[in-house]
Amino acid sequence: MRRFAILNGSVRSAKPCGYVSYDPGEDMFSIEIDADAQERDVPMMLAPFVRRGERHIDPAWARRWVESRIVPASRQNLGAVLKAHELDSYEPFALLVAAEGRCAQDDFYIREVDDSHGETGEAQKDRIETQGKKVSAEIGAKLAKARIEAGVTQRELSERTGVHQAVISRVEYGRANPTIGLLEDIAAGLGKSIHIEIR
Repeated sequence: MRRFAILNGSVRSAKPCGYVSYDPGEDMFSIEIDADAQERDVPMMLAPFVRRGERHIDPAWARRWVESRIVPASRQNLGAVLKAHELDSYEPFALLVAAEGRCAQDDFYIREVDDSHGETGEAQKDRIETQGKKVSAEIGAKLAKARIEAGVTQRELSERTGVHQAVISRVEYGRANPTIGLLEDIAAGLGKSIHIEIR
């Protein structure tokens, strides 16, 4: 049995909203939604189940969700997709794992977990990335608050600092990993200074 956490790449510090299990012998998928997950926390196809209070997704719907995240064999640029994921031939499950179930319809992806050996290297990497994203989100929220309190729009701040508005937006939404210099420039545009505290 192989098990994969379902994660939302657009949410900082997000914990898995559920788990996909795959039984290779039976070629069967199942999905368990986390008890704390709300409709907004799960992929759209799984939201109706959460709305009805169902946490176990039956194999047919689990397969439907999984297959929606696998590049089809009819894809015009399939060769390039396989090459990008270092695959020699089209095998749906291998492609699902290699691409982490990422697709254009949303920001969700899957990451394999190993419950029998504690935290894996991947899990440790995820934890560190999650901590970094949490810090970015906190910085962004403080920046947005300071800008709003100053009565300055993102465009005005961009004009004051020479920092592109898109960059300011990404920083405020916690979607960037800003340098100290960038933060100092933005803070100066608000007449503020930054204070770094190591904890």
